[in-house]
Amino acid sequence: MLDLFFWLFFMLIVSITVQSWYRRAHTPGFKTFLHVLAFVGVFVHEVAHYALNVLFGVKTGKLKVKYRSQNKGRVAPHGSVGLPEFERNSFLQTFVGSVAPLLVSTFLFLFCLDVIFNLKTEAWVDVVATVFCVSLFIGSEPSAQDMRLIGISFRKDTSYSLYQIALVVASGLVVWLFVDLYFIYLPFEVLYYIEYFLFVILIYFVLKTTFWIISSCFSALKRSNLPSIKLLTRKRRFKMFTPRKLHEKEAQW
Repeated sequence: MLDLFFWLFFMLIVSITVQSWYRRAHTPGFKTFLHVLAFVGVFVHEVAHYALNVLFGVKTGKLKVKYRSQNKGRVAPHGSVGLPEFERNSFLQTFVGSVAPLLVSTFLFLFCLDVIFNLKTEAWVDVVATVFCVSLFIGSEPSAQDMRLIGISFRKDTSYSLYQIALVVASGLVVWLFVDLYFIYLPFEVLYYIEYFLFVILIYFVLKTTFWIISSCFSALKRSNLPSIKLLTRKRRFKMFTPRKLHEKEAQW
């Protein structure tokens, strides 16, 4: 499972490098080819946003992917996904939706590596997979707007955001320590990473539901009108026993 973090970091660094190279390239024919690859990468980027937002219960608006800029009409592949009710989203929903392009692109890149190195395919399939990897590099980096939304969502409810982070860390530790899926044969290595990711989500919701039930039970006990301890241990009051005065005559000696 720890290998996934390495691949995510690798994908992020390579994406930043390739995007910088893409912006500085000016050779006319080669630049057009890069624009086409960038459009494919942007398409994957926006579809990843949309898919994971839907998966995590975020109300999602229109998905737009465009090859040219609206203002100047020049070639500038870009896209967007509407978030009509962003203020209702939690930190975790915003975080997963924002880093979705990096996560999905990493899974697709690992799948391409399996196709190139582990499967016996024709040469043109390997070429297509290699070119597709370049498009993933161009479009996998989360945008500045994505990172800004993460910060806004975190500050909106800092305590609950930290609670969600703690649950994610705990879920990851549980999966890392106790879940081993390699005894199951899967045709592609990337499928193991996807399964671990899904298990982290599953354990997260299990932990969240467990803590919610415990919290609800304590809240119900506080709201209930149970008799207090003093009432349960009410003291019995006894009347003081005063013996009757004996009107005895004084002894005569």
